[in-house]
Amino acid sequence: MSVLKLQGDVIYGPIHSRRLGRSLGINLLPTIHKLCTFDCIYCQYGSSDAGSMPEEHTGFPSLETVLQSVEKALSQQPPPNYLTFSGNGEPTLHPRFPEIVVEVRRLRDRMCPDVRLAILSNSSRIHRSEIREAVQQLDDPIMKLDAGDPATFAQINRPVPGVTFEKIIAGLAAMPRVIIQSMIVDGPLQNAEGEAHEAWLSTLAQLSPEKVQVYSTERPVAQTEVERVSKATLEELARNAEKRTGVPVRAY
Repeated sequence: MSVLKLQGDVIYGPIHSRRLGRSLGINLLPTIHKLCTFDCIYCQYGSSDAGSMPEEHTGFPSLETVLQSVEKALSQQPPPNYLTFSGNGEPTLHPRFPEIVVEVRRLRDRMCPDVRLAILSNSSRIHRSEIREAVQQLDDPIMKLDAGDPATFAQINRPVPGVTFEKIIAGLAAMPRVIIQSMIVDGPLQNAEGEAHEAWLSTLAQLSPEKVQVYSTERPVAQTEVERVSKATLEELARNAEKRTGVPVRAY
């Protein structure tokens, strides 16, 4: 099965999300290639060149283009449940991300105040204070944490040089409120059991987020050896994780 095509514009969807309902996506990244600080083994957009940083790239939509696109989408259809920053990689890589969050929130407040704002982020830049401040303005700051130790993090998420597990944990710990999303996978590289899973549970207990969302692969993946975890196993894992950490955990 081939991986998914990249989003071809700023706005995509609405997508009917298991977690967010009717979600209108906002892609702040280039449309011709994936741009991410991770090269996750399970990525639905396939593998990427994880060796370069955002300063080396062009093709980001302007602030004006983003606002015009969001306004047009909201004026042409019923309001979605969510406006979600996601797209072709890591949304916080946009060089004007904090400013975009402020202006999109103002636009939301003016046009459809009941619509919630969310982000699906890989957490790689959450150690930066300006990113934390921007993300905290969103209704649902959903941040990735697939691993509880540096070795599993390196194997599953395959970060660019300079992105470390320790920086991510420090950034997440500094968040006044955060929702954790965790992709649970099986196969030669896995986080569903054993030492890797125990480390993940320990880190969740340490961070004590508002809630945790666990899910597995339902779309094409970058590495064919990645194995999906069944819904029944995920649900059992969620019950155990909630019992062990004291944090609400739900399987999707």
